[in-house]
Amino acid sequence: MPPFIPPLYDPSKTVPALSSERALVSFPVESLTQFLHGSILEPQRRIRTLLESDPVFSNADKPFLSREKMYVRSLEKAAKLVEMRKRNGWSEEDMMVAMRMLGDSTPQFLHEALFIPTLRTQLSDEQQKIWLPKAENYEIFGCYAQTELAHGSNLRKLETTATFIPETDEFEINTPTINSMKWWPGALAQSSTHCAIYARLILHGKDYGVHPFLLQIRAPGTHDPMAGIELGNLGNKIGFNTIDNGFLRVHNVRIPRSQMMMRNSKVTRDGKYEPAKNAKMNYSTMVAIRANIVRNAGFALGQALTIAIRYSMVRLQGGDRIPSHKGEEIKIIDHGMQRFRLTTSLALSYAMLMTGRVMFEMHRRNLENVIQGEVGLMAEVHATSSGLKALTSDLATAHMEDARRACGGHGYSWCGGIVDILTTTLQDVTVEGENTILHLQTSRWLLKTILAALKTKDLSAVPAGLRLALQDANALEQERATIVPGQPVSGETLVAAFWHREARVLQEVVTRILKDGSGEEAMAKSQVRMVELSRTHGEGMLVRNFFEALAKEEQTIVSKGQDPSKGFLPVLKQLAELHAIHRLLEQAGDFTEDGYVSRRQVVWLRERRDVLIDGLRYEIIGLVDAYDLSDNQLNSAIGRYDGRVYESLYEWAKYGMSIMEKGSQGGVLGFDEVLKDVLAEGRRINGVVVTPKL
Repeated sequence: MPPFIPPLYDPSKTVPALSSERALVSFPVESLTQFLHGSILEPQRRIRTLLESDPVFSNADKPFLSREKMYVRSLEKAAKLVEMRKRNGWSEEDMMVAMRMLGDSTPQFLHEALFIPTLRTQLSDEQQKIWLPKAENYEIFGCYAQTELAHGSNLRKLETTATFIPETDEFEINTPTINSMKWWPGALAQSSTHCAIYARLILHGKDYGVHPFLLQIRAPGTHDPMAGIELGNLGNKIGFNTIDNGFLRVHNVRIPRSQMMMRNSKVTRDGKYEPAKNAKMNYSTMVAIRANIVRNAGFALGQALTIAIRYSMVRLQGGDRIPSHKGEEIKIIDHGMQRFRLTTSLALSYAMLMTGRVMFEMHRRNLENVIQGEVGLMAEVHATSSGLKALTSDLATAHMEDARRACGGHGYSWCGGIVDILTTTLQDVTVEGENTILHLQTSRWLLKTILAALKTKDLSAVPAGLRLALQDANALEQERATIVPGQPVSGETLVAAFWHREARVLQEVVTRILKDGSGEEAMAKSQVRMVELSRTHGEGMLVRNFFEALAKEEQTIVSKGQDPSKGFLPVLKQLAELHAIHRLLEQAGDFTEDGYVSRRQVVWLRERRDVLIDGLRYEIIGLVDAYDLSDNQLNSAIGRYDGRVYESLYEWAKYGMSIMEKGSQGGVLGFDEVLKDVLAEGRRINGVVVTPKL
């Protein structure tokens, strides 16, 4: 097993540069950690301590492993988790916590987070009695097979078929064309024995659309593909290479009718179809994953920023030409541009964490409803999760890449840590729906809600901040931002600004669509502006949810008889103001083109942003420490809690050399195989004679 990395880890030997920074933080970091994580903090720490006491969970060797070896190592971790779950009596939630604490991805995630939830939400109670124990006890290992080679986001056009055979009471599963083979599912290529496969239901020659089925793909004992099943691995990807993404072709494979997942839709023995109350109930797992992407985006960005900010407080560079520095280099965090890019990204991370809470709660309530057969929340949760998944994954990965660049050359190294975090998270911009398509789904829901309200004159279903624009077409032209130069900008003022921007974009899109006929073709003509509408809707949610979370926390603090002007709350209020101002300035044209925000106000907002960034200078180390990430989770030589950057880089490089494959004669790999002859020929040409050592 690999040694624990970062090497030399000793919390008592934290470098003075970081110790002094932490001493200047104005709030108790532990209290902020508790606010961020809530009741899950204690089990996270308890489970993480168990994991990190076992060498199998060390991530030290990952930067030096081939894809094949990374996959095997991930299975070792997965197997140990199953063992620990049984030994410690972990709940389902404990298991999910354990997987989040790994600092790595395993095929087990696809089984626990996609396959099992699909069984819970799509199988009937009778079916669950048969299949859930098998999945929960790892008698079977499953994945989620929906995407096809030629169809991903447009689920209506999936081509895999499940044809009912009444004579034998079976379904015959087929991927009838090259286009229809399942392509991309994680844990499909090598790990899974079964899959939840989405196929077109064909009854008596009639197509009833896409439904979920349970298909066995590998034989017990041998793990060989079942008859009629062809499986393969898709090879290297940008990231996520611990997971065996694969393809699946199915040729005339029969399954019992009872393996159609029948909680929502049913097929009776005589071939009668009983539809679901809402067809989207069949895709509740996909909606759940989108909600989780929103929830996790803030923490993923937080991981990258923890590394970048800690490194920026240890690394000295430049500034020695400034007379006041007396020839001494300064911490790179004290360069204005470095501080600007990392602090604004940190504000975004916290905004996404607050919105992730809201999204997760919406999903939780919807999931409870779906299991009970209620679909009232489904459309809103589907639309909201779609747009927020698209927005947060785009923003998180862009800011993670900027954090990586902020670390210079060491940020380019896998041992720097950000590369692995970024390339793993990059899948989120495409997985479970390509982002442009998801933005269009969100704006389409918004528009349908608005158009229905205009038709009925009932605005109760319209978000409150958009109603005035619908009641009075000229109201937006009269609105002006209440930003007062020279004064802090209140949350109410900033929230109102984002509502105004969204209402104006919505008004433009509605006007154009009504002009073009209000149907699908009219919407197709307005796609560019519709994507902007979804983004403005999501941006507004990020701003509102941040301020609302802080207002709620302030009420909690006051109810306990404590002083809300002390502790972390004043710092988070500055961070929320910074986030909203920065997002407004990044898209200033949207707010100024109709005169809502004036040029003078924009100038003040820039000044105010600088004041906030400077005011947060000695808080940001506390803000990233509050994420409560262990060194093994970060797996970074430059983002260590103790700040021993250079020793770690050196030790890690030596460790990599120690496990590197040797050449055929036991020397450096590549010399005997190739370089020896190349160099010998060069010496021969130049007439150089090498005298062998005695």
